[in-house]
Amino acid sequence: MKFKNVFKNDDAVSISIGFILMFAVTVLVFSALIISFYSLSRDTEKSAMQESFKIMGNGVAIKLTAVDTMINSTNFYEGTVNALEYEFVLPASIAGKSYTMNITGAPSRIIMEADNGAKITIPFNISTNFTPRKIYSGAENYMFYYNKTSSSIEIVEKS
Repeated sequence: MKFKNVFKNDDAVSISIGFILMFAVTVLVFSALIISFYSLSRDTEKSAMQESFKIMGNGVAIKLTAVDTMINSTNFYEGTVNALEYEFVLPASIAGKSYTMNITGAPSRIIMEADNGAKITIPFNISTNFTPRKIYSGAENYMFYYNKTSSSIEIVEKS
């Protein structure tokens, strides 16, 4: 008789189901919180890289424009530029990620991209011919070199 009453008693069922439901809700909320923090940190890394790209790209554009200005100023006053070198340094990585810098000739743009999808395009304007070049991160020392025979600016890796 007492054994039959055990199966009809529902007092412990509501406590067990309540515990299981609360545990499941807690796990779901915790998982959603972890996923949102991961995506937030990833977006922060991407925006930080884009800001670094803007600073680096504008610096390279200014240096390239300075080389172009020196060449044009010398030619304007009927001088000749036999050799012109302008050194610059790029970091090996940004935020621990590799990147590429593609400097195009027409249209004149600096396009910087990273593995995580960060991308920025910076226009520049020069009147001297420019030899396009794609730079991969890793090497750090470069220079703008004016080639007198082809009358163009080139980027060479400095060793």
